[in-house]
Amino acid sequence: MSVMKDEVDNQKSEIQTKLANDKKLLDAELKVKDQEIAKLTSRNDELEKARLANVPLDTAKEIQNLQAKLALLEKDKNKSGTETTALQGQISELKVKLENANKNLETQRATARETEVCKLFTVLCLLSDVVKAYLTLERKIKELETVKPLGKGVAVAAGKQRGQHQDKTSRARTEERRRTTWNSAAGGDDKNLQKRHEKILKELERKLEIEKSKTEKLQESLKGTEDDLKDTKKDRDNKANELRKLEAELAALGVAAKEGVEAASKVKNLEKETKVLNEENKVLTENYNTERVLRKKYYNMVEDMKGKIRVYCRARPLSKTELGRGNRSVLKSQDEYSITVETQRGIKDFQFDQIFMEDSTQEKIFEDTNNLVQSAVDGYNVCIFAYGQTGSGKTFTMIGDKDQNFPGIAPRAFNRIFDLINELKSKSDITVTAYMMELYNDKLIDLFAKPGHSSDDKMDIKVDKKGLVWVKGAVIKEAHNSKELFALFQEGSEHRHTASTKMNDESSRSHLIISLVLETTNKMTGQTAKGKLSLVDLAGSERVGKTGASADQLKEAMSINKSLSALGDVISALSSEQQFIPYRNNKLTMLMQDSLGGNAKTLMFVNISPADYNQDESVISLTYASRVKLITNQASKNSDNKEIARLKSIIAKLKAGEAVDDEDVQ
Repeated sequence: MSVMKDEVDNQKSEIQTKLANDKKLLDAELKVKDQEIAKLTSRNDELEKARLANVPLDTAKEIQNLQAKLALLEKDKNKSGTETTALQGQISELKVKLENANKNLETQRATARETEVCKLFTVLCLLSDVVKAYLTLERKIKELETVKPLGKGVAVAAGKQRGQHQDKTSRARTEERRRTTWNSAAGGDDKNLQKRHEKILKELERKLEIEKSKTEKLQESLKGTEDDLKDTKKDRDNKANELRKLEAELAALGVAAKEGVEAASKVKNLEKETKVLNEENKVLTENYNTERVLRKKYYNMVEDMKGKIRVYCRARPLSKTELGRGNRSVLKSQDEYSITVETQRGIKDFQFDQIFMEDSTQEKIFEDTNNLVQSAVDGYNVCIFAYGQTGSGKTFTMIGDKDQNFPGIAPRAFNRIFDLINELKSKSDITVTAYMMELYNDKLIDLFAKPGHSSDDKMDIKVDKKGLVWVKGAVIKEAHNSKELFALFQEGSEHRHTASTKMNDESSRSHLIISLVLETTNKMTGQTAKGKLSLVDLAGSERVGKTGASADQLKEAMSINKSLSALGDVISALSSEQQFIPYRNNKLTMLMQDSLGGNAKTLMFVNISPADYNQDESVISLTYASRVKLITNQASKNSDNKEIARLKSIIAKLKAGEAVDDEDVQ
């Protein structure tokens, strides 16, 4: 048993030595792998820094994703390698245990067999010696019995021999008893030895069965471990293939990163060049815009000198109702001369002499009309009129709000006229007379006449020899200062027809014409000049479906649209330079005869709504105004010397049937 223990210890030490060697080899391989992974990781970090700093965002994201995936695969690979190493160690350990168990079993079997044979051989040897001694003793006894008795001497000798023989017999018997006793003892020892052998064999058989059971379990576990090892190897191979693919992709991305670095360098150079070009372009654009604005300004000045009608465009802000409805603005202005309208059919572009967007103030609007008031004082025929759809802000532009917190062109013009009169009073005498009327349902109504005393039949639209339009039968009132003139205006405005519609709470239902006649006499030379300032607030063009007009309002709308249509025909004929101009088709065009194609300096305001649901009407109004821009007037100063003015005054009185003083005739 001690021999078996020594052998087991030796095997154990050999196994430990082998395991230590295997561990060293595995540690060395693992260290090499770790070094390779560290190198790859370092190289990967370097590529990542270079790549992420220079490649486009999408490529950088892709590289980051691949690197994350590569890291996961490396982690799985390391995990699989660790598991594989552990499983291989377990398999090796199980194989060693199995081999050791088999060796121990065979050794124990051989030892048991040798021990048993040795013991049996010893017993047989002892038995053989006993048998030989017994046979020798028996042979000697027989020899003694066959010897005959002799004489006395012989007897003595025989006695001596007999004594010796007895001693020998006694010694033989004693030896035989001793041998018998030994044989008996040997027989007893042999039985005990046999029992021990049987006990040892049974114990060995029991251990053998246990070892067999352990071996079977180990074989089953080994088989499962081998299957797991195969799966692990297969998974490792797949991951190794995927790792190789990723490394190939990473290499390709490295090439792409290199190209990206080169491209980024080119991009930087191009960005620098682009920045320089943008700066140059910015300067050129600014210069171009400046030159374009100046060109338009000078062009407008030339057109004014030619007598072209000036057209200003004004866009009102979105109303609270429109904002509440969620409407949005479709208007944009790049500069003070251009405006665009966003429509369902695309962007429409228009250009006018001046553009006023939603943030323009009443003061700003009047700044550009101030010179026209000066022209009227100087003796020119001047007309300012506003055109646009219902609710687009015409009345606000021409007159202002109801409480005059934001006065329009008319009240400001009244103040400006008398400011100029005060400036010129040392050199000239200036009288201001006015008449005010509306065109309602194709009928002229004198707003200065007493209610019920105005009759369309009594008024007649006339044109004098110089082309100046005046209304015969109209009530003419004189004003001595701006307050009187504004009071006259308010008095007439109270009689004007207005109504509430869906588009406007106070919609004008008629065309309003305010005419101011300015007669100037030079105190030094006696030269006279007669100027006229006509302020026209046209009724809005409207669509009945949008305004929600009632029956009476429908009749008004038809009349308004009819007069505006006649105005459009006149504008079309003038813009296309036709020989016949249909002024007499409507009273509105007759009243504006000297303002459109006549001898007046004319300014048109086209008012538009910015709301998207009014885009069609806005485009129509802007198109209408673009045609007005093409009309050329022949503006001339209405002035005469003192004598001619005196004679004309006498002729006018005579024609009117008035008395003429003798002093005037002389």
